[in-house]
Amino acid sequence: MLNKEDERLFKKDHVFQTKDLDNVMDLYKVHRRQLFRLNRSEIALKEGVQHTSLADQWDKVRDNIDINFHDHLKDRKGDEYSVEFEFTFKNGKVDKKKLISLNLEKTKAERELIDEMWDIEQEIFDDFRSTSLKYRFFSWLEGHLNKMTNWARKKHRLPIELRKMAYEKSGRLEKDPKSLNIYMDV
Repeated sequence: MLNKEDERLFKKDHVFQTKDLDNVMDLYKVHRRQLFRLNRSEIALKEGVQHTSLADQWDKVRDNIDINFHDHLKDRKGDEYSVEFEFTFKNGKVDKKKLISLNLEKTKAERELIDEMWDIEQEIFDDFRSTSLKYRFFSWLEGHLNKMTNWARKKHRLPIELRKMAYEKSGRLEKDPKSLNIYMDV
């Protein structure tokens, strides 16, 4: 299992990802030997803010299942690790823990070197973007052509009423009542 040095990498309320449940990259945490999943159905909207943020509501998971968790961690020195382990849950409670891998990905010095290279490259690219007339012209043109493409796409979209009538006649709407949902927000 984890030795004391490795265990120090994890914060008390560390959140992990898994691909083992619900076919999505859900966020999970293990708190007091119980498995919890972040409830993504509750979206908190703030007035005047364009983006949404997830409500911080955690639901208990009461399944009997083996789950592989994985994440990237930093230690006190700034070194980066990738970690993967398997938890066995019985009725949502931790039964077994098995460390699959704990690998040093980058040291702090390696990360600083990569960041420095990135900064140098971006400075060169930004200078080119701001001084090249050809680049600025085609960037402007691309933006306007994208707007025109989106406008044209909206103009030749099939009306939802026509699609509904066709789905009713073909029997698709009866077989799959949610088949029109993907066209509602377009």
